[in-house]
Amino acid sequence: MNKLIILICSLTFSLLGEDITLCIQGWNETQAGNHAKAIELFKEGIKKGDLTQASLARTYRNLGIASKRNKEYKNAIEYYNKALELKPSDPWDDYVNRGNAWSELKKYDEAMADYDLALKAKPNYNEAYYNKGIVFEKQKNMEKAIIEFKKAYQFGLRSQLLYERFVAHGLIKK
Repeated sequence: MNKLIILICSLTFSLLGEDITLCIQGWNETQAGNHAKAIELFKEGIKKGDLTQASLARTYRNLGIASKRNKEYKNAIEYYNKALELKPSDPWDDYVNRGNAWSELKKYDEAMADYDLALKAKPNYNEAYYNKGIVFEKQKNMEKAIIEFKKAYQFGLRSQLLYERFVAHGLIKK
């Protein structure tokens, strides 16, 4: 089934002047946990040069995601920077992703600055609030973490991870 989807996408996008086949394959690899292979495929897709600006920005974002999952945090930050330089239609995702990479490097001021940029671009973006809460937890500031987790919930986040944070802070019982 995946091969059929890739074939259809390839044919469609080749008619539109771009080929995202390698990008799709890269995403499938990172979803399967094969991050190094995903990085290779994304880079190959970029090298081919058959991507629109929007697809190129998305591919750099996905390179950042695969790199972060591969624990290559500095590389991930560089890829998010490249994605943002291309002016994606949804920069808040790149800001949050870059903030998460900064957080992994224990660069909490940089992480918070990126979460704030995400909120400036998309007010009430629940993922930004959630991740601010995670940084506050890492800094042992549980009071502020709880405030951010509540904002994430208030603005619509309903995830297992947020539920676990609510349980951990005694806001709800299992």
